[in-house]
Amino acid sequence: MKNHSLIALALITQALIALALSGCQPSGNDGVLTMTVSRGEFQVNIPASGELEAAQSTPVVVPTGLRGPQSLAWIQNNFTQVKAGDVVARLDDTRESFRLQMEAFDFERLAQDAQIQTEKDLTLSQSLTLGSKVTGNERQLAERFFSEDERVYTKIDIIDQMRNKEYLDAKLDYFQWGGTQHQAQADAEQALIKLKQKGHQAKMDRYQGNLSQMEIIAPHDGLFVYQAGWDGAFPVVGDMIWSGFPIGILPDTSVMQARVYVLESEAVGLAIGKQATVTLDAYPERPFSGTVTQVDALAKPKDRDSPVNYFQFTISLDQTLPAIMQPGRQVNAKVQVLDLNDVLTVPNQALFQKDGRYWVFLKQGGGFVRRDVTPGHRSLNRTEITAGLNPGDVIALTTPPKRSQL
Repeated sequence: MKNHSLIALALITQALIALALSGCQPSGNDGVLTMTVSRGEFQVNIPASGELEAAQSTPVVVPTGLRGPQSLAWIQNNFTQVKAGDVVARLDDTRESFRLQMEAFDFERLAQDAQIQTEKDLTLSQSLTLGSKVTGNERQLAERFFSEDERVYTKIDIIDQMRNKEYLDAKLDYFQWGGTQHQAQADAEQALIKLKQKGHQAKMDRYQGNLSQMEIIAPHDGLFVYQAGWDGAFPVVGDMIWSGFPIGILPDTSVMQARVYVLESEAVGLAIGKQATVTLDAYPERPFSGTVTQVDALAKPKDRDSPVNYFQFTISLDQTLPAIMQPGRQVNAKVQVLDLNDVLTVPNQALFQKDGRYWVFLKQGGGFVRRDVTPGHRSLNRTEITAGLNPGDVIALTTPPKRSQL
């Protein structure tokens, strides 16, 4: 019990100290917390956090001639100094090599099919040619020894000879027609095989082209820095990447800027041209001045699994110290959106509004009266009053009970 009493006493003491520091005081016996309005400075700063990045940089991307998704097999360490032509990443060539071998196998199989078909066509062509030759000879013999002399042959023999001639004529026509049709069919079959081979050759060329682009090269000397994807994640081994996909940058570290984020609810007043102060987490005692040069039009989550929206904006720094300003270093920023002197302000909880009208409860005598006011600039916790109040006025910080309203 003694410990609980000491804790309660400590809490009461802290509350009274905070009340005194805030300029608020309890009013009489009505229990309404009040404050005295006075003129003073009104500054509004937007807090933000993010990281340093180069104002200018060269992207390092997957070769644009690469076709189809590829798996990342190896990538250079982040923040590594590289030379022009150095390999900064390699893609896994296992799948492309396997596909190339399979297409080459199918191509060779078709070549064998073409050779077999050629032999078959040649055999059949020779058979048709030989048949046509033999039938032609038989037709000549039949024509040579054909006779209609009834003194030599009976009518039945003569008829048989005529039928034999007709049969040989039909047989000869068949062999000639078969030779013509066979050649057209053979040409069609060979053309089909060549067409299939052409398709396999196209795939082989594609896979061979992919295999020639499995290494990603640094375009010039510089510091290799990972480039985050659309989901904010850096590239890692095993990721699937496509042609033109950025995996990193080579920044020009002579001119740095800050890429920072602010909660959507705290971005009131943020605009291009506002002055800002930036401090590095590693050097909090060394502030750097800058100017807001870019603000996203829409708020969006920093992480795909987070529902919290942020505005991303860029602060151009007035000074760059390459010795301590490396890309990726964490920073905190304050953007000055408002800096007024000699103005009246009240806490937001003391200001009430309905249907476009604003008012406060002004203390008069033993109670409170409703006083219409005109608000000006506003921050998350205070509002400027441009008309309706005077220095020294005492206002309620909450709605007074009805018995206290005059």
